[in-house]
Parts: sequence; C-alpha cells; structure tokens
Amino acid sequence: MYDWKKGISLSFFQNEKGESTGADDEVLKDIAAHGFDCVELSFSHDEYFGKYHFTEKGSAKRLYEYCCSLGLQIWSIHLPFSEKWDLSREQAKEALRDDIALIQAASQAHISVAVIHPSFEPVSPDERSGRLKNAKRNLKLLNQAAKECGVTLALENLPRTCLGNRSEEMLSLLEATGASFLFDTNHSLDEDNVSFLQNMLRHGYCPVSLHISDYDFMDERHDLPGHGINPWKTLLNMLREAGYQGPALYEIRHVVSPERVISLEELTENIGELLDGKIP
Repeated sequence: MYDWKKGISLSFFQNEKGESTGADDEVLKDIAAHGFDCVELSFSHDEYFGKYHFTEKGSAKRLYEYCCSLGLQIWSIHLPFSEKWDLSREQAKEALRDDIALIQAASQAHISVAVIHPSFEPVSPDERSGRLKNAKRNLKLLNQAAKECGVTLALENLPRTCLGNRSEEMLSLLEATGASFLFDTNHSLDEDNVSFLQNMLRHGYCPVSLHISDYDFMDERHDLPGHGINPWKTLLNMLREAGYQGPALYEIRHVVSPERVISLEELTENIGELLDGKIP
C-alpha cells in the first residue's frame, strides 16, 4: 500500500553494556537478512570517532562497500547530540568542526541525509531567543558545508523544551538556515502530529526523511507503530499525497521499558504491517 523502502536506525542495536553495535558486521548482515533496504547511522560522538573511526581515511568507504555487498544502503547519518555537541550554545566551534568532519566522511559513504537536533535541553524561556540565534547561525554554516559535500542537512523536530518543539519554530529554523526537515512521529508533545505535519506541508516543507515510532503524547517512547496514539493511516496518507520520497525509517528502542523489550523479528513484522496499511 505504501511503496517506500524499509529502513532502520542503528541506534536499535546495543549490547548488554548499552554500547552501540549497529555498525558491526554481523549486525548489518542480520539487518539485511530481515529484508531491510537501508539504515541510518546513529551513534554517540565517542562511538563515531573512537569505536568506528568513521572520519579516518578509508573507514566510511569500507563501511559503504560492506553494506553494498549486503544489499544495504546507508541512507542517513544522525549527527551526535549532547550538551557539548549542541550548536545552539554560544561556544560551538568544536561541535561545528566535528559535525562537518562527519558529513565529509558521510559523503564518502554516499550518504544522502545528515540528521541534526537543533538543540540539546533544557532550554529555559529567558535564553530561548539567544539559543535560537546561535542555532540559526551555526546550522546555516553546517548546511553550507553539507551542500558542498552533496549531503542534505535535515533538522529534526524535538520534544519538551528543545528548539524545534513546535511547527512555527521549526519553520523559522528552516527558513533561516536553508536546511531540510526530518519528521519524527514520536517527538511532538505540545502540538499533535497531524497539525504539526499539516503546517509543515502547507509551507512547502515535505520531510526528506522520517523517524517512525509511536508514543503516548506525554513523552517520547520510541515504541512500535500501533502501540501508541499516532493515527498512522492519516499521517502516511498525508506524506504520500505530499510526494514523500524517503524510506519508512524506524527509530525504535530495543528496550522501551523494563516490561517491554522489542526484538528485530517483532520490528520486521511491524514495518511490514505498517506499509501494508494494516495499522490504523
């Protein structure tokens, strides 16, 4: 029913110590065996630079070639986020430098989209205007660097007090920076997802990619579609009618709660049902 590629964020894969394993050879092989078409790299700053050495000469190309051998596309890279790597801070030169290095490496792996959070949190009301000003300045510079590498920079809508937590603020960030938009279906807490997406589309911003998961509208949960309140057929029909061209990319937590652990098999079955229109 929905003719989009099946994608998964590699943030789903962690070992017992909570360390990322998503770019390990056996994990990628398992993803391909479960019928996925593409993946999103999604690691911490230390994992990109320390564990996977992604920016070192030849590393990104080797990962690209290995994924190609499995029939997997590396569709996107999620740039690291934390207080230190927040581009809305006054002093963000190091964060900007490392984000550019990651995007340059991503271009060597033929990655189409670089995803970034407009800010970390919390952002207090009295500092919001200043943080917005910083974010717009730095994200505009990052977007220029991404364009030079042939990579699309996509700003992700965020929850709680983060910048980009409402559609009007997200629109102001996009207009000021020239960046594109990634729609996370699990982050909007002050504005329902249908209204959020409608406003973005009304202003000409169809997402270039998605983070698909479900939630309870009280907090982000990163659960499977059908285990929350999202009206999936409404959202997916809106995206299809707007001409969405990216993958159906799941960003799911392996451990949603102590009582709920999601397996790759359950996730695989769920994405098939979603794309077949079986989840309302």
